[in-house]
Amino acid sequence: MEFIGKLRAVFIKKYPHYDVSSIYQGYLDMSYFSLSTKPLKDKGLKIAIVYLHEKGSFEVWLSARNRDIARTQQSILDRLSDEINVFHDKNNQDAIAECILTCTPDFEDQAQLINTIDHGVEKFVAAIINHI
Repeated sequence: MEFIGKLRAVFIKKYPHYDVSSIYQGYLDMSYFSLSTKPLKDKGLKIAIVYLHEKGSFEVWLSARNRDIARTQQSILDRLSDEINVFHDKNNQDAIAECILTCTPDFEDQAQLINTIDHGVEKFVAAIINHI
C-alpha cells in the first residue's frame, strides 16, 4: 500500500528520535510499521501504526516484544483509559492497548489523513510514556 510508505516516510522525517521499522504487509488482514523510543525499547515495548484491511481503518497499538512482557503490561490499559479512548480486543494477541485513529480514512485527502494519524499517534505515545 503506497499510502503506508508515505506515512512511514513522514514519521521518519518528523520524528528522528523514533526507531521506525520497515512496513509489514500481512496476509491481507493488516499492514503496519512500528515506532520505538528508548524508554519503550528498554521495556520491550513498541508502538504499531496499523491499517486493518477488512475494517478499512487505522489504529495505533501498544505491543510488546513477546507475550511475557505483554502480560506484565496489561494494567496499563486501565491507567490509559482516563486519558485516551483505548480498548483491547481479546482476540488480538499482538496488542496490549489499541486506539482507533480513523474508521473512515479519506485517501483522496492524504495530507489531512496523515495529519489525523500523526495527531492520534502523538497523543497515544505521550499517554503511554506517562504511564510506563
